[in-house]
Amino acid sequence: MSEPRSGLLRKVRRLFLPVVSLAAALIVLGYWYMSNDVEGKLGYKPEVRAVEPAEHEVNSISSQVLDWMGVKGKVTEGGGMAGACDAVDPEFTTYYQVNHPWSIYDLTSGTFEQAMQNLREKLPKNGWVIKRDGHTNSQARNPEIVAFHPGSHHWLTVEWAWKRSGNPPKMIMVDVDSRCYKAPEGAKL
Repeated sequence: MSEPRSGLLRKVRRLFLPVVSLAAALIVLGYWYMSNDVEGKLGYKPEVRAVEPAEHEVNSISSQVLDWMGVKGKVTEGGGMAGACDAVDPEFTTYYQVNHPWSIYDLTSGTFEQAMQNLREKLPKNGWVIKRDGHTNSQARNPEIVAFHPGSHHWLTVEWAWKRSGNPPKMIMVDVDSRCYKAPEGAKL
């Protein structure tokens, strides 16, 4: 014999309600994940910041690093520039980071070795954490210092390029990088 109609409805409801609840939870979780995908990929919530002050900060860090080296010579021109935050916005529409690669060469005062040693001493005294102090993974095995500033979240890579193919002049190559920022609403990158 068949069940009365109300008993069948109760069974359907018992099975149907958990499925609907699970589907609703997955939709909410999916929406939350999509809205937090940037934070999930980066590991932090990007600060909303105009490009010009972020570039100025990176340029200021580069100037400090040059001063801490304690050497004089020719420095490549140019300054920090905003570029794509590839991890979350390779199209460079909303999120960006600032990068400033530069180098010093043809020293007129001091030595490259002295510059690297000065950085080993000055970086920690100024809030930087040296994450790596050794040699590059290249065939040249040039001396390299990689440091992070926990307060500003900037990264610094310094390589004393004393061995390079073709025997070009020795130089110290520096790269200052910011974390990813979110451009203010309406800003054009």
